[in-house]
Amino acid sequence: MDTLIFSQSAIFRLQQLGSHYYHYSGVRHKLATPEGILDLLKAAALAQDANVRESYDAFVMELNKRQIESLSDRGVTLRVPLNFSRNGAIRKAS
Repeated sequence: MDTLIFSQSAIFRLQQLGSHYYHYSGVRHKLATPEGILDLLKAAALAQDANVRESYDAFVMELNKRQIESLSDRGVTLRVPLNFSRNGAIRKAS
């Protein structure tokens, strides 16, 4: 399995998401492993807690198209952020 590569700001958002999801569910995900990240994203996409949803949306907004495709290839279907607008398009991979 290839390594997941995120920007520094996306990693920060992912850590926030992990913390909010832990406080919501009591379940920790090991963010040092690709499996832990993928499991967190799958679980957080379904969470009803406002803090988790907000953190999830902030993380998704940090991703570029290539990262979204990579996650999709690994079985993660990302939920469209609640505050997504057509003008706030997904970032292009550089």
